[in-house]
Amino acid sequence: MKTAILCLTILIIGAVFSAHAAKLGLASAWLFEENGGKVVKDVVGGHDGDIKGTLKWVDDGKFGGALQFPGKGDSYVRIDHDDLFNADPYTFVAWVKLNAASWQYVVWRNGDTWPEPKEIRHLDIWIHTDDYPVFMWNAAQGRGRIDGKTIVADGNWHHIAKVYDGSKVQMFVDGKLDGEEPSGGKLDTNQSPIWIGARPGNVAATGLFDEVGFFTKALTEAQVNDVMDTGLAEYAAVEAAGKATTTWGLLKSKK
Repeated sequence: MKTAILCLTILIIGAVFSAHAAKLGLASAWLFEENGGKVVKDVVGGHDGDIKGTLKWVDDGKFGGALQFPGKGDSYVRIDHDDLFNADPYTFVAWVKLNAASWQYVVWRNGDTWPEPKEIRHLDIWIHTDDYPVFMWNAAQGRGRIDGKTIVADGNWHHIAKVYDGSKVQMFVDGKLDGEEPSGGKLDTNQSPIWIGARPGNVAATGLFDEVGFFTKALTEAQVNDVMDTGLAEYAAVEAAGKATTTWGLLKSKK
């Protein structure tokens, strides 16, 4: 009887989290819990990332494990193109713990060469040599850009979120609005892969990445904070091997 009740409880929890994920439009979530191998699993959409170069699995992530990036242009995570990454609107989130370094990249999506043949940036986040984040994009009215005010390459964990709602782009750092600009129209789309932790041309991140996610919805400030505090796992129902539907949130803990 107790076993039956436990199984039913797990199924109910899984159903609730599935609905929550659908409500927030979480399309991909890379939780960095593999602790080995050359693939980063997308536990929601199946858009797994290939590990290039010399990334290192570590167990001291923000939530569970993480990937350590060495600051080399050949060391990054590459995720193949899917049309859902051209979503309008969208939200991209990531936890990063970066060391101070001259020019770093969080995420790039405009091809595998540098300089790119044409600027059609849909998703582009990098770290200025002065250690603050920069968002860039291209739209009908030209290039858009937000320079953040918060230092994030300081050896501490920081949560970065880019929210695009169809008319403006917002930068959130650690759950607080750090910049906002009109988008200049609908963002340009492309068929490029996602690079996490580097861009072509040997500009790369130095430090740890955890909890990278892509939503096909513009999250509100309250939702960004909830995702930041709770973790993506709470919105990503996954199938545990040989068990009923459960969530990574039952297995992971915040640090």
